[in-house]
Amino acid sequence: MADFTSISLALQGEVMVDIANGFFGARKAIDDECELFEYIESDIRLAEQRALNICAQLQALLTSEKDVEELLRAIGVPTDFLRRVDFPDPWLSMKLPFAFTTEGRYKKCVLETYERMCNAFEYFLHGMTYEKKGTIEKYGRTTGYYRYMEWCDDLNDRIKKVNRDRSPSQVLSVVRGMDVEKVAKQRAVGAVTSKAGCIPGDDLCMLLVPCEEFTEMELPELPLLEFRFQNENTVETLVKRHASEVYKRDRKKVGSILEILKKN
Repeated sequence: MADFTSISLALQGEVMVDIANGFFGARKAIDDECELFEYIESDIRLAEQRALNICAQLQALLTSEKDVEELLRAIGVPTDFLRRVDFPDPWLSMKLPFAFTTEGRYKKCVLETYERMCNAFEYFLHGMTYEKKGTIEKYGRTTGYYRYMEWCDDLNDRIKKVNRDRSPSQVLSVVRGMDVEKVAKQRAVGAVTSKAGCIPGDDLCMLLVPCEEFTEMELPELPLLEFRFQNENTVETLVKRHASEVYKRDRKKVGSILEILKKN
């Protein structure tokens, strides 16, 4: 009888180790991923700010927020995100392109800035392709906003699973309900389970990642300059046309903008 009790105690110890490993191991894995998730979040927010800053530069070139709105609507882009753009006095710096006329130089500046804005929005939404070295896969892609949101949902699903399957109250319930002889017999037939008779609790549960906070960061897809609409106009044609209208309406202000670019 004493030998059986000793075996039972040993088996109980093994069960406790399994429970502890499962409880803390699952949480450690989630904690590590949450730490990486927060690290990538800072990159996502930087990419968002860079995209909005370039949009502010486009506004500075077009002289008003109204002109940015009109241009975006002309190419089929929603303008709600503009409320997040910090428009006052953005710093303009770019190499002044060559053209035979002032209007030509101005239109090229607007085109170049729009293209940079497209690239910044693309990088934010979809990430950037990069070449991998020393791996089977030749190319990889950084985490963009869409992929980040999918990751957020997936991470929350796993947090819910850990909270449900390995809650603190569940572990306590298993420990309190242990009977040395009963556990030994169950262990012998492989019937020990940490789920038996347990009610998950809310105490000490892992907190979900607030995905709803990130939905406000979304930016629209911007069509590339070569994109052609059904009326045969390209985005480039519409951008140049709009820049030409701004130039003809306010040549003096456009001239002062180009002077700023010359100095910078």
